[in-house]
Amino acid sequence: MARETALAQFNKINKTFIMVLQKPEDMSWLNQDLFLYREVEIDYETETIVGNYDSYTVVSMDDQPTKMTEDVLNLLARDKIVDRYPLESQLSILGKTLEQIADANSIACDDLKEMNAYIEEIKRANQIRKDWFAANPDYEYLTTEQLDALMEEKYDGGISDGGLVND
Repeated sequence: MARETALAQFNKINKTFIMVLQKPEDMSWLNQDLFLYREVEIDYETETIVGNYDSYTVVSMDDQPTKMTEDVLNLLARDKIVDRYPLESQLSILGKTLEQIADANSIACDDLKEMNAYIEEIKRANQIRKDWFAANPDYEYLTTEQLDALMEEKYDGGISDGGLVND
């Protein structure tokens, strides 16, 4: 353990721990209006502060429960959904479904039909571009699947997300 002298920074109003700072040469450089400070001996790599300004301890990060937030879980779920159904696909599915419902119920939906036709034209033109780049020897065109396979091969056995996103 390589402990160093540092400063634990706390919110001045409610005394909540904020972060650990390296001790400056001159304490007047610190914001004394909004924060309180305690000098601590800490290993930046393996320890953290638990508690508040009045009652805190330096503890091993390994002894603390891993934090998991709802936002992180929501992002993982979102990534999984968007991986399978990119936003463009979601919008196309919804647009086509709405158009079918409108036609079946004799509902005028000219704006929707115009939007769907525009999207289909952009997709058609994009496919022409993809085919051109794939056939042109001056370019090395990679499909999404080829790029994914290349990255998988490149990082095989290395750091990965541990399957969190794809599970």
